[in-house]
Parts: sequence; C-alpha cells; structure tokens
Amino acid sequence: MWDTPGRLLRLLELLQQRREWGGAELAERLGVSTRTVRRDVDRLRAIGYPVDARYGADGGYRLAPGTSLPPLMFDAAEAVATVLALRSASTTADPALAEATMQALTKLVGVMPRRLRAQVEALAEQVQQTDAGTIRGSTPATVPVETLTTAAVACRERRRTTARRGTEELLLDPLRLVHAGQGWFLVAYDVTAGAWAALRLDQLGDVVATDRPAGVREPPAEDLTAYVVAQLGTEIQQVQAVVEVAAPAAAVEPWIDPAFGTVEPLTDDTCVVRCGADTLSAVARWLLLLDAELTIVEPAELAQEYERLAATVLRYARTHRG
Repeated sequence: MWDTPGRLLRLLELLQQRREWGGAELAERLGVSTRTVRRDVDRLRAIGYPVDARYGADGGYRLAPGTSLPPLMFDAAEAVATVLALRSASTTADPALAEATMQALTKLVGVMPRRLRAQVEALAEQVQQTDAGTIRGSTPATVPVETLTTAAVACRERRRTTARRGTEELLLDPLRLVHAGQGWFLVAYDVTAGAWAALRLDQLGDVVATDRPAGVREPPAEDLTAYVVAQLGTEIQQVQAVVEVAAPAAAVEPWIDPAFGTVEPLTDDTCVVRCGADTLSAVARWLLLLDAELTIVEPAELAQEYERLAATVLRYARTHRG
C-alpha cells in the first residue's frame, strides 16, 4: 500500500505518461478507491499541478498545460536521455540559448540520485561526438540507456567488460565512447582478437563491466573521433573513386564528409577528391553536387556511370510537358 506522499508521486508519474486516464484505471493502478483518486487530484492542484477532470461515466483526468512549469518526474532512462540532449545542445545551440541550456543541465544533474548521477557524469566525461558519417534519410541506431551508461562507467573506471555480438562472446578493455553520424561506438581493445576496434553499441548485448581492471595500452590513435570516422568510412566505402575537381580545396571540403572521402589541394584552383560510397551510382550523383568541372582519374567505370546518368537525365528532359 502506498503512503500518501508516495501515492501522489506515483499519480503524478502516471498522469505524465499519457494524455488521459480514467478514474477507475488510476484507482486500480494505485490500489485505492476512485474517491481517494479525486482527493489526490485535489492535492496535486493545491501544490500547483493543473489537472483537468471530465466527470460522468466515461470521465477521466489529464495533466493540462499550466501558467507556470511545475516539477517534472523522470525515470532513469528519461533522465539520461534528457542530459545527453541538453549536453549536445549546449555545444551546438545558438549562443543565446547555450547559457540557459547549461543551467538546465546543472539543475537536472544536481537533483539526481547518487548512482544515476555517477552514470550521467561518466557519460559526460567519456563521450566524444561528431556529425561525420551522417547519412541523410537513414534511421539512427537505437542503443538501450543501460548499455550506454554501463559502457561509460567501464571506460571511466577502466574495467574489463564482457559483451555479446550475435553468437560471439567478447572480452573488451573499453577506452572511450564516440557518437559518430547516427550511431554509438565503443573504442575498445578486443582481448580475444588482440586488436583495437570501434564497436557499434547497437550490435552489442549483455554488456557487463567486471571487477577486473582493463589492461594499460597505447590508444589506437591520438584523435579517437577521427579513428572511429575512419572505421565508419571503411564500412561505407564499398566502392571508391578519385577525381580532379576544378575548384579550390577550401570550396570543396565542406561538401565532403570525412567518412566518405578526403580533399587534397592540387593547385590554388584545383584539388583531388578521393571518395567512396556503397555504389558508383551514388558517387556519381554525389560529386555532381560540387557544381564544378570533374576529371575522372579512376575507376573507368565511373565514366560509364555518368553516361548512364546523362541518358537518364536526357530522357527526363524529353518527356517534359511544357
């Protein structure tokens, strides 16, 4: 049986979970009568929570927008997700909002339970972030919050970690978490394979930080974000091409994601682009976005791809109804 304060907190949590609740539903969830629910709703209103009521046989309750923002309740996953979002916004938001974002982040972390705060602080310390490798239109990889926090704590405390990838059992010495493109990666030394790796967290299950210390080794790179982007590029670049572009490198670089390619100055007005994608068709279309004269160095098949693309565009032009 809930005590009154505990029951009020549980009622508030339920009201925040969905738009509307029936009185009988709330009574069943709380293990009380509908009359007690009505009294508890009145108590919430008295301390500033705007709860609307609809009476009758199909009546119910919902938390309505108020004139001021009352305290909110988060479960552990929601709290961690909110902190990650605020932390990201604090570094990318408009300068006018950055200070308010940091204040909100400080307030939220300050009232967290000690164990949850330690997990969130570990995430803040151990995560590096880059937009490189983002594929427009693709779905971001989903990683359970528990997996994220476990990996972050393992990185901070340098604890050997076990995990499962499909049917494969992994023994890892975690180093750092990196959010690249639309996925989370764990840079770790694979003890079994005897090599460093950038492991996709969404592909790992049963992640457990053991009590054993991780081995002390030289990191695989000084810039771990660049290391992950390079690994990501290896997955993305199923085919590769090299072209000379009649434009300065500085003008071309903003168009070339580091996970997809590199730009090297050739002269003051030209550069070389080495790039890749899953198909040559994708490479051909992508390079047209540079809006500059191209000279194909390799492969010869890229020229054939442009011939097919030109024929397609010409067909579209001839079918114009004007």
